[in-house]
Amino acid sequence: MFKSLLRIFSLIKKEFVAMWMDKGTRKILILPILIQSFIFGYGASFNPETIPFAFYDEAQSSKSSELFHDINSSLFNLTDYCYDSRCLTDAVSNGNALIGIYIKSDFEKDPKVFVIADARNTTSANIAIGYLNSIIDTFNSKNYAALKLNINTRLRFNENNISRFSIMTGMILALTFIQVMLLSSLSVSREREDGTFDMLLMTPANPAEILIGKAVPPALVAIAQGLMLFAICRYYFAIPFAGSLLNIVFVLSLFSISIVSLGLAVSALAKSPQQSLVFVFTLILPAIILSGMLTPISAMPQWFQFISKLNPLYYGMTALQRIYLEGQSFYEIAYLLIPLVLIGAVSMPLAMYLFRHKID
Repeated sequence: MFKSLLRIFSLIKKEFVAMWMDKGTRKILILPILIQSFIFGYGASFNPETIPFAFYDEAQSSKSSELFHDINSSLFNLTDYCYDSRCLTDAVSNGNALIGIYIKSDFEKDPKVFVIADARNTTSANIAIGYLNSIIDTFNSKNYAALKLNINTRLRFNENNISRFSIMTGMILALTFIQVMLLSSLSVSREREDGTFDMLLMTPANPAEILIGKAVPPALVAIAQGLMLFAICRYYFAIPFAGSLLNIVFVLSLFSISIVSLGLAVSALAKSPQQSLVFVFTLILPAIILSGMLTPISAMPQWFQFISKLNPLYYGMTALQRIYLEGQSFYEIAYLLIPLVLIGAVSMPLAMYLFRHKID
C-alpha cells in the first residue's frame, strides 16, 4: 500500500513537472483565465451603459417636452431628433438607435407613447423597453392623477438586476470545466505522441495508479483556477458573496474530480493531441449552452430540457451560484451534488476500462 502511494505521488509530481515544462500547457494555466474573466466581466453584460434612442415629437407640447427631458436625462442617449416618421424608422433600421419614440400630435388629449424597438437583439430591446416603462410610470404619477395602480418590484439575490453577477459566477465553473477537460484530455495523447508513454508502462506502476496519477494534477489545477476566479468575482468585480467559502471549495473539488475522468477517457481514445482538442471542443460548447449560464433552461423545449439535465455542468453551476448568490447551505444544495457523484462513479470506471484497453 505504501509503495503504491509512493508511485502515485511520483506520477503526480511527474505530471506537474510535465505541465510546467511544456510551453503550450504552461501558457493556458493562468493567463487565459485572467483574460477570459475580464472579457466576460466587462463584455458579456446585458445591462447597457447607455441606450441610444431616436425621438419624434409631433405634439411639441409642454408635457411632451417634459417627457423628452425625463427620458434624455436618464440612461437614454439621444442619437436622432426626428421631424418625420421616416427618420424615426431609419434610425432604428440602420442600428443608430435601439428604440424609436413617437408622440402623436394629440398627446394632450390622448396621452399615448408609441415605441419601436430593434429586436435583432431581443435582450437589449426588452431591457430598453423596461427602462422606458419605468420612466413613463414616473411621468404618469406626476402628471395624471387618474393613475391608480403602482407596481413595486423587488429583485432577490441580485437587487439591481446586474447580469454580470450571474454570468461571472457561472464562469467560475465554466472555465474550470474547460481547463479540466483540456489538461486531462491532453495527458495521455501528448505522452503517446512524444513517445514517453511506453516508458511509463515499463515502470512498476499499474494502470490504476497511472490513471490516478494523471487525474489528480488537472483536478488540483482546476480547483486553484476556480478559486482564482472566485477572488476576481469577489474582490475585483465586488459581486456580493452570501455563502460559505468551504462549500465553494467542496463543489469545485467534487466537480473537478467528476469531470477529470471524462477528459482522461477522451485522452485514451484519441491518437494525437490534435484529435483530443477536437473531441474536447466538441463537448465544451454544448455543455456551456445547456448549463443555463447564458440562456435559461426554462426557455428550451421540454425534450431539450431533459437533455440539459444530463449535463454535469448544469448541476455544478447551479449549486455554486446558489451558494455564492443566495447563501444556501450544503444541505440545501446536496441534491444537486448527487448527480455529480453518479457521473463520477460512471465515468471513472469507463476511463479505467478505456485506459486498460489502450494499454493492453
